[in-house]
Amino acid sequence: MTVKSIMCPNCSAPLEMEATQSHVTCPYCEVTSELKKVSELIEHYMLPVSYDVSQIRTELVGDILKHPGVPEDLHKSLEFTKIDLKFYPYFIVTVHLRTEYKGNGEYATFSSRYKSGYRHISTHLKPEQGVFDDTREFIIYSSEDVINDLINFEISTRGKRYFQALEAEKVKADVNKSIFNLEQAKEEAIGNMRDIHKGLMMKELAQILEVKDEPKVEGVYLLHIPFYFLEFKVGKKEYKATMDAATGRTVITQVPRETSYWIQVGVLTTLFGAIGLAGIYFAVNNVLETGYFGIFGAIAGLVYAARTLQLGMKSRYSETQRSKRRK
Repeated sequence: MTVKSIMCPNCSAPLEMEATQSHVTCPYCEVTSELKKVSELIEHYMLPVSYDVSQIRTELVGDILKHPGVPEDLHKSLEFTKIDLKFYPYFIVTVHLRTEYKGNGEYATFSSRYKSGYRHISTHLKPEQGVFDDTREFIIYSSEDVINDLINFEISTRGKRYFQALEAEKVKADVNKSIFNLEQAKEEAIGNMRDIHKGLMMKELAQILEVKDEPKVEGVYLLHIPFYFLEFKVGKKEYKATMDAATGRTVITQVPRETSYWIQVGVLTTLFGAIGLAGIYFAVNNVLETGYFGIFGAIAGLVYAARTLQLGMKSRYSETQRSKRRK
């Protein structure tokens, strides 16, 4: 028996059906749908949970240890206090768009040459036209929960398999339903493609007079990605992290720091700030004719003070790891 995973045409819930079925009843909305048209089906996939809690802990500790000021015994002291595993939905849509455009480009006329330049430069518009024709794949986050870190995370689509509800239940994971149906996902991807072409046109033209495009969706499917939402303790402090359960990559994490690290940040910020203030004093009072040196010292000191403090504060959070990109 061949089982296929699709999305309910009525409520977008995940469904499983045999290849020979022509009707399917959704257990969520209890609506029976006739599935004679292939276009009504949305192929539904998932990435498996490839990392268990022990493995994901090892990956998290390894990522955190890349940051300065982290306790050296982190591999022993990090303790999970809460672990949630959830599957989040993404639509993968491939769009081909051919855009023909007409408009006016801006050109310059130079006159009255003088030394290495010109005295007069006048601009005028000139008719232009062209075509942009390309195909792109769009990854559309489609969960009701708005989590910016997951929206911007570069997911992997390798190793996908047909969605099986039993597999999610086996690892005790919740499955978030998609808020988009097939047509909405297509419209979102086509809109993104049009925005890209519009940006390209704006680089070529000063005025856009006419646009004609022919969008075509060449492929679309729904993919659920598993993520760990973790709370952990180091010493007496609590921290949070989000991890990709399919690839072991860190989405975002709070980074525990030793007190000595923050003392160093404070000392350096104070030192550079003092240099900046001294520079301002010398510049204003022109002490020993060091006005220009004072200005330079003020700028350099204040910049280094601000940068040191920024790096220190930013270190509380780790940005999305980009060393392992989706190929």
